[in-house]
Amino acid sequence: MSGALPKLSILMTVCNGERYLREALDALLGQTYRDFELVAVNNGSTDTTGDILSDYAARDGRIRVLTNPVDPEGTFTKGIATAFAAATGEYVAVNDADDNSAPERLARQVAYLDAHPDAVLVASHYETIDETGAVFGEGCPPTGHDEILAAYMHGNPIAHSSVMYRRDAAVQAGGYDPALTFASDYNLQLNMAAQGGRFSVLPEKLVQIRVHAAQTSLLPGKAVIRTREPFDLLCKAGRLPGLSLDNRVANAKAVTKAQLRYAAALWMAGRKSDGWREAVAAFLRKPLYSLAFSGYQLIRPS
Repeated sequence: MSGALPKLSILMTVCNGERYLREALDALLGQTYRDFELVAVNNGSTDTTGDILSDYAARDGRIRVLTNPVDPEGTFTKGIATAFAAATGEYVAVNDADDNSAPERLARQVAYLDAHPDAVLVASHYETIDETGAVFGEGCPPTGHDEILAAYMHGNPIAHSSVMYRRDAAVQAGGYDPALTFASDYNLQLNMAAQGGRFSVLPEKLVQIRVHAAQTSLLPGKAVIRTREPFDLLCKAGRLPGLSLDNRVANAKAVTKAQLRYAAALWMAGRKSDGWREAVAAFLRKPLYSLAFSGYQLIRPS
């Protein structure tokens, strides 16, 4: 790369991703938008991932390869946090090592942020693909800011590989929390929203999200963490400023369900007393929001 800083940094973290990595890299290097750096973190791989990254970096100076040590407890969050800390662009995009971006993805999202200075994050609709690359579904999160916040009351509808955001806003929001294993992207988005940032989703399928048995979001043996983090973050979503009562009631229902899933995971992990405690708390929570919702329905204008 030349001495000038790129406008866009793309973050990629990969652990033993040799099967799909070349396809993801080729899709990024084939983008119509060219002013970017790709910060790729080899997150403790033991396969040929490191060789693939080194080969591509030798052929394209926009690629910077960082390496995290092999760590049995290494997580996606550690990798993405490393990449984020090294990013230099005004804008930041994410592309997982098993997902593919359409050729115009970066150009469309950069143009949107350029044209909307009040927007801090823009994502897109997406397709889901299987291990062979066959499309079997789609994700169409709401496109407007208020509707996106309403969707956050139930969870995160936005695919991480579809996002582009302003780096300064993400830094102010604390970046990717290393204490989280699975939901650091949802947490970052909630923090950015709490700061008053405006979000948008382009109604175009600009990314293909691959679903397969080896992806890090399906790590075995972490059911308690996988259920605890959504529960905690749904509670956090319900504290966003400016929410309607409809949003708060919907969030309370989602929190109760998430707490019951967490309780079940604790029980299955042998932590029965903890599981009972969370289950009782969830059942005590339910009458409170049900009563509030019933009263709201009586006074709500038709």
